[in-house]
Amino acid sequence: MLEDLKRKIAKYSNLAYQRGLVGAAGGNVSARHENLFLITAGGRSLRDVTEEDIIVVDENNNIIEGVEGQKPSKETSLHVNVYKYRQDIDCVIHVHPAYCTAYAIKKKAVPILTASAKLKLREVPIIGYANPGSKELVEFVAQCVKNSPEYVKALTLEAHGLIVWEKGLGNCFDIAELVEETARVAFISEQIK
Repeated sequence: MLEDLKRKIAKYSNLAYQRGLVGAAGGNVSARHENLFLITAGGRSLRDVTEEDIIVVDENNNIIEGVEGQKPSKETSLHVNVYKYRQDIDCVIHVHPAYCTAYAIKKKAVPILTASAKLKLREVPIIGYANPGSKELVEFVAQCVKNSPEYVKALTLEAHGLIVWEKGLGNCFDIAELVEETARVAFISEQIK
């Protein structure tokens, strides 16, 4: 089971890069299996992630399995806290898509304008700025996830990017793409006079 999850995490990590949802060594992808969490290694571009780049940790971020010398993403606590407050989900994707991030820089939530977004997203909250990998960011995300209605499956981070959670990596990835597509369409529609 863990090996299959590692393959899926690598697949969707690579796809996130290919689809322009993240660049360089940004972003991270995780999945939950029982009381363990599998997450991409820190400092590794999602473009190049393979099964060997997936670290298995427990709820306290202790490494259970991984290639020697690799460390889990610095956002591991952020992922673990999303799982803590959403027992119904089993994967989290954090990426830095351009249009979502542009709205977040302007401290604006992604406008939910398209029919698909109204049906599938309903809303994507935005949280205030905190440094990547910081305890403050973990707390901001945890509070937002804890206090949001169950239908909320994504949030944007001011000047930082997007976090999405769902059951099934394919479903989670679809939401990430939908949020970015929604932001792109909203931006384009704002240009039309």
